[in-house]
Amino acid sequence: MTKRLLPFLLAFSCTTAFAQDDPLPRLIQERQQMVQQYEAAAAQRNAFLANKPSKKDLQEVVDALKGIIRKDTEIVRAVQAAMLRKTAAVVVENQQVKQLANVAQTDQTSTRERFHDLENQIANLQERDRQRGKKLQELQSTADEATQARTSRELLAAALAALSAGLLFYVLKLRGRLSAAPARRRK
Repeated sequence: MTKRLLPFLLAFSCTTAFAQDDPLPRLIQERQQMVQQYEAAAAQRNAFLANKPSKKDLQEVVDALKGIIRKDTEIVRAVQAAMLRKTAAVVVENQQVKQLANVAQTDQTSTRERFHDLENQIANLQERDRQRGKKLQELQSTADEATQARTSRELLAAALAALSAGLLFYVLKLRGRLSAAPARRRK
């Protein structure tokens, strides 16, 4: 009974584990047929030989067992080939995963380097901005000083212009008096 159950379990596990183009289910079916032939050959008894198997019956049993052994060898080879294919597929998948991991590592390194470069650029831009702010303050204070100096000059010029106008007015007034005084004296 366990001899019959083993091929069924093997067939079930192999058919679920391997692809549909796998020859294993066909080989297991052929083996089951050979086991049935063996059982039929082993059950044959010859009435002339006191219900003992004849030489021909024994030869059929031996041939059936040889066929089962050959079929078992084919099954083992098919399982080995399937396992080899599966192992190859796993190796290929493993290589692809390693390659993807390598690409991801390279991308991560590149991203880190780019991030570091961007941080440096930000620091440089902040330093430039600080220097520009400082220079802008210096220029603003220079402009304020120049504006104050110009305002002072303009106020001084306006005061001098007012003083000059006042003096001119005073001079003209004095001239007018001087020219009016000799005319009075002449009369």
